Amino acid sequence: MRGALILFVLATSASAVVAKPKHHRDPAASEKADGGKPDKPDAPPVKHADAKPAPAVDPFAASATPGADDNKATALLDQLVAAADDAARKALIPQLDELAPRAVDAIGAWLARPHKSDVAARRAVLADIKASVPDKTGKFITPQRQTGKEQKADDDLDWLAALWAVPAGDARNEVIADVIAIRALAQSKDLRAAKRIFETAFGDDTMIYRDECGRYLRKMEPVSIPALTLESQGKDADHKRYATWQLERLDRQEPDKALDAALGDEALTIAILQVFRKTHHREAVHAVWRRINADSPRVRKAAREAWMDYITGPPPPPAPTAKLNLPGGKKTKKPKPLWLTYRELADNELRKAANELLHEDYPIDDPSLEDTEHEKKPTPIDLEEVTARLFAYFDAERAKREGAQWAEAKQKADAGDLATAVQLVDRMIATNPDRPERADMAKLYFAWGKQLETKQAWADAAAAYSKAHGLDPAGPQANDALAAHHFTLGKALVAEGKDGGPDFRKAVALKPDYAPARTAAVEVAHAGRPAWMLYAAGGVGALALLLFVAGFVRRRA
Repeated sequence: MRGALILFVLATSASAVVAKPKHHRDPAASEKADGGKPDKPDAPPVKHADAKPAPAVDPFAASATPGADDNKATALLDQLVAAADDAARKALIPQLDELAPRAVDAIGAWLARPHKSDVAARRAVLADIKASVPDKTGKFITPQRQTGKEQKADDDLDWLAALWAVPAGDARNEVIADVIAIRALAQSKDLRAAKRIFETAFGDDTMIYRDECGRYLRKMEPVSIPALTLESQGKDADHKRYATWQLERLDRQEPDKALDAALGDEALTIAILQVFRKTHHREAVHAVWRRINADSPRVRKAAREAWMDYITGPPPPPAPTAKLNLPGGKKTKKPKPLWLTYRELADNELRKAANELLHEDYPIDDPSLEDTEHEKKPTPIDLEEVTARLFAYFDAERAKREGAQWAEAKQKADAGDLATAVQLVDRMIATNPDRPERADMAKLYFAWGKQLETKQAWADAAAAYSKAHGLDPAGPQANDALAAHHFTLGKALVAEGKDGGPDFRKAVALKPDYAPARTAAVEVAHAGRPAWMLYAAGGVGALALLLFVAGFVRRRA
């Protein structure tokens, strides 16, 4: 008996829809600065592009629409209060912590709910564990100034551990649930969560938790810095005192230190700058000016918007005046301002920068230093115009530096040293992802991907192709780069013993004539079928052999 098993199956077709990329604005600057003092123009100077900042953003604003997990978080909190025993409560804590980052507003609203037990009953629960609780006016009986050892002990205090030992009851159960909610907010490491904890510390029904709120606001540092800074600059005296105290405990009251704490976190740095902008924080003028030329485009934009609000926003209230003490026990003849306003501080920053960088000659005025019968009036400058020229100067200098960096990378690439070239470009893109040479950088990454592919460094090649596509998603090589990314990613997966088939098929769908990808797709398809195919062939062979033997035996019989 002759038998043949012929199997040939492989036809894969896929379609991929590639979304059109968003086009970026050309970042090329239109302004130029020659570093010298310009002649006075006949027409008013053109304002810098950053002279009209976008409306201020509130980083603490509640979400416009309820989150998908809001109801789940609220239900969990209600279960914490109503649970039959503490074992059930403890089992719910990890679930709440997991939901908290996606339900900040819901947890904050739940804390502000009308409680079933009154404040007096819950205050008594806290008295049982010897917690520090403010009186009805919000003042603490215990002294606020503590030694370092006392502060450390205060930071390490664990209310929840003590509360588990308090006999069960409605008030005690609500206190436990409230404390767990405060800790879940802190655990979320969310800017808005810090604001909700601060609000809890001043709610009529939750003021008794103020000490715990402060403890967890400090544990959240640096994420809590924007909320604390905002409140420290507000009009409510109690809020200001409490927020300032927390910032002092963290050593983040000074604006430069606050921004330094956010170093490496772009979003947090921007949030702090937005708070400075909103509050016109007087002591932050210098810190904001130091960031108007930041490497990060987003940080630079936020700092410039804050700066423009300092010089174009509402006029600051005048500083209080008094006769100042002079050497020898004398006093000034006239009352003097006790400090410079934020606009006067900004004025001085501009004068110093223009004198140093643009080689101009603006006198730096300090009205508190003049003490004559006929005091000179401050020499006015156009704050917006000087700002515009300084911004243009910084932008031109940055363009020169970036141009030199790209020239160095291109020189390395032209010399065949693609490895060094892409390292240089990686740093450039990390600093400024919107560079004007993006299309040329994409070609460099594409060439580097090809080189890595010949070395079978599949994962690195996939990353290089991905960068090539991301830098120039509408360029002539964009489709080839994306297809090559999927092909090399599939090869990397196969090398790890994983399924690269989906990526190979995507590569073929993007580029139907991509021979290596088609071959790899066929190989993976065959490799996925050997088990059942071999068993089937073996079974058929065994059956054929049996039939042959049976027929032979019958013929012999």
